[in-house]
Amino acid sequence: MELSNLKILIADDHKLFAEGLTYLLKQELSIESIDTVYNGKSAIGKVLNTDYNIIIMDVNMPLLNGIETCAEIKRFRTQTKIVFVSMKADMLTVAQALKAGADAYLLKGNDHNDFIKAFKQIYNNEIFLSEQIKHYFQNDNPNQIRKNAIAYLDYSNSLISAREKEIIKLVCDGLTSDKIGEVLSISTRTVDTHRNNILNKLKLNNIASLVRFALENKLVE
Repeated sequence: MELSNLKILIADDHKLFAEGLTYLLKQELSIESIDTVYNGKSAIGKVLNTDYNIIIMDVNMPLLNGIETCAEIKRFRTQTKIVFVSMKADMLTVAQALKAGADAYLLKGNDHNDFIKAFKQIYNNEIFLSEQIKHYFQNDNPNQIRKNAIAYLDYSNSLISAREKEIIKLVCDGLTSDKIGEVLSISTRTVDTHRNNILNKLKLNNIASLVRFALENKLVE
């Protein structure tokens, strides 16, 4: 499909970014219409009534985050191309976006020419990743990237032991290492060792990212 007469939806709660991107895309592409919404639920509502060619969305949005929104849209608009544009560049977030059905993942610091490259590539049914993150799922075949992302998530889950899952649940409940040690009858030092091992296994940087991983992968209720 040629990049002409495009119907584009931008879903991003940063209004200035959405307005700037709208201006740039209108200068570069043949656009039939371009709409803007500021949360995931509104994006789904728009897609129910309009057959967009491309949806550009952020990961962090109110009411419904981008990954959940992407998965829902792909459920009934399988041909619509979804492009994530985010400040988040960690492997976990990118993998989750790809598993949800993302066709491209760019960073908000990317040049506008990267958007054009991304659009052209996804219309050849190939996944596009920014240079800064493509090494996460390096493969000569772009269509293998999604499989690699899903495999990474599955492998990450399988790496976690039963004891580590207990600790993750208690961390998500807001307990300190001291309290976790009391609950599990182990030393604070052992708890800290487990926590560091979990972060290393999952390639996460901090406890906040661990909590998000646990919630999004249903390790805790």
